[in-house]
Amino acid sequence: MHDCKLFSPQFATFLTQLAYAKHRQLLLITGEQNWCYQQANELYQQLNPTLCKVLSNNDDLTNSSWPKHTHQILGQEFQHVIYDGFSGLVPDKLAALSGTVQAGGLFILLLPELADLQHWCDPALETFQSFAQQRQHSYFNQRLARLLSDNSLPHFNQTSGWQRLPKVSPKAGVISLIEQQYCIEQIIKTATGRANRPLLISADRGRGKSAALGFAAAKLSGKDIIICSQQFSALHSSFKHFADEQGIDYQAPQKQLANLRYIAPDQLLSELPQCDVLLVDEAAAIPVPMLIKMLDHYPRVVFASTMIGYEGNGRGYTLRFRRYLETHFKNMRSVNLEQPIRFAAADPLEQHICKLLALDADYKNTELDSATLQFTELKAAELASDETLLRQVIGLLSLAHYQTSVNDLRHLLDATAQRIFACQQRNTLIGVCLIAIEGGLNTVISKQIASGQRRPQGHLMAQTLAQLTVEPSILSLNCARVVRIAIAPSQHNNKIGSKLLAHCEQQLATTCHWFGASFGANASLLRFWQTAGFNLIKLGFKQDKATAEHAALVLKSLSHDNTLNDQLKNEFQADFALQLLDHFNQLDTQLVEQILTAFIPQHIDCHLDRRLKSLLTTDYQLHAIKPLLWRTLWCTPSSLFNCDENTKCLFIRLILQNWSPQKAQAALQINGNKSLNKQFKQVVAKWYEQYLLKKLP
Repeated sequence: MHDCKLFSPQFATFLTQLAYAKHRQLLLITGEQNWCYQQANELYQQLNPTLCKVLSNNDDLTNSSWPKHTHQILGQEFQHVIYDGFSGLVPDKLAALSGTVQAGGLFILLLPELADLQHWCDPALETFQSFAQQRQHSYFNQRLARLLSDNSLPHFNQTSGWQRLPKVSPKAGVISLIEQQYCIEQIIKTATGRANRPLLISADRGRGKSAALGFAAAKLSGKDIIICSQQFSALHSSFKHFADEQGIDYQAPQKQLANLRYIAPDQLLSELPQCDVLLVDEAAAIPVPMLIKMLDHYPRVVFASTMIGYEGNGRGYTLRFRRYLETHFKNMRSVNLEQPIRFAAADPLEQHICKLLALDADYKNTELDSATLQFTELKAAELASDETLLRQVIGLLSLAHYQTSVNDLRHLLDATAQRIFACQQRNTLIGVCLIAIEGGLNTVISKQIASGQRRPQGHLMAQTLAQLTVEPSILSLNCARVVRIAIAPSQHNNKIGSKLLAHCEQQLATTCHWFGASFGANASLLRFWQTAGFNLIKLGFKQDKATAEHAALVLKSLSHDNTLNDQLKNEFQADFALQLLDHFNQLDTQLVEQILTAFIPQHIDCHLDRRLKSLLTTDYQLHAIKPLLWRTLWCTPSSLFNCDENTKCLFIRLILQNWSPQKAQAALQINGNKSLNKQFKQVVAKWYEQYLLKKLP
């Protein structure tokens, strides 16, 4: 007969065994909402309420809260936590909360009956779907229900009581500090050794990365140390262990203790304060260009970051930044922390959360053989039931993309108007392309969007097209936007991405009017899209916080009517000349050059041509010739393309972006006006040779 009491003697024994093993466990409570709340409140009182965190937006649960942002959860520790699934299943929140549970603790998950989960009215479902594209069936919840039927999971059910209470290892939990001690030694070695030997620390959550930073800083009492992170709350562990090691009091949120002080990344780079060593925690959440600037100014830097998605970091960060370090700092060192120190190895909770949210999905790189490439469309239903294929897709997307989120899994399975195309060889995934189908909206909503009165969720490209043209009818038609495209790293130079895009275009041509993509603009990415026949029609004014790149929107027509595409391309080109003088005057010169490759040359006024030719025979000054060069360059942008890099850089910075001589000297490391003027006249002479070849008659 089932025991229908949640807190039974057997359960108390289970908790004791869990604490002895230094493990954590996921406890599933399923049934009607009010019944689940009653069980949770009783359990909350039986456990230590002062060490328990409850996530819910329902006041019926004791001491509940529902943080809006994931970073409001991270950096804390609780003996037990309760997650109210009836408030909505948000993968980011689930993953972040699991990282706060201490050894011997429970992650208590409240849910409806598992058999009802896929058709249950999940409050979070609509946040993963676009406006007017909702459906009630959730493939994410369908998969979740299947995985939660795991026999190793303790499960208390309303109708059947304890379905199972797994045995806990009878062995005492052992926590090894060997890896962390080695990491501390490497941090100290970086701080006290030779300059320009940065250290890169990578770790999953619970491996003691932040604690190691605090311990090491405490042992460097004679050094002036700055520690920075996007969120100060993430550094609580570092400051706590620093204080414990030095025997001083720490009252959060103190931002300075003895020789250790916190400075936010943007403030650090604007003020450039002096220090002996710089510690950067959660480096993957900071744009790589900012990390590079830190390396340029500080000779002793330690970068540390969590690698399994709680902080929303893609494995792309590791690959991209590590490549930079290895190229520019031959003596860089790296440490990978694998052994947990906040709980014992083989922790059940970590295993369950990684499996449920595919956090440890790892793409295995492969080499192509002579077999034919297969281009197919994958369905969400197929991914929800085929765990191997799903993990291949998630692993490839995480590997290829710079910034990922745990929520991406639910977007993949529950976004309604989404199509997923894949390139495979012998059932091995080589490439994947996620495409959102947008538009198809009614007249009333379309007019409100085009006039700027409404901006409903989703339809990013369709709404942008309507607002750029102030034409509501665009929103009634369908367009396709590439959300992400990822190709196996070993195949990056084999045109697999171009072939996959061509297949997508062929499949979409009968149902969509336009095909486009939005991405963080850099020269190589823009070149890829332009080569595939897409036109740049918009460049966002704000830089992305994660990549420091401007969002580019590219477009191509899928019908015979190119009117809209041509109109937006021409309007962008007409506006860009002025925008380079203001909003985009810091834009990377290689990106500027790539944008110019699509610009159509114009006829040059004969009088302008004669003036330029005459002025070049004199001992001209920069300020005198700049207007002539600016007008001439916009008529013949191709005159820059065959010039050397120094010529391109000086022309773009001084002429197209209107940098002052003083700013150009500082950025390009040119000593004084005399040297600048000499270099400028040399590059003008080189450019003029190309101009004479390129100008239209």
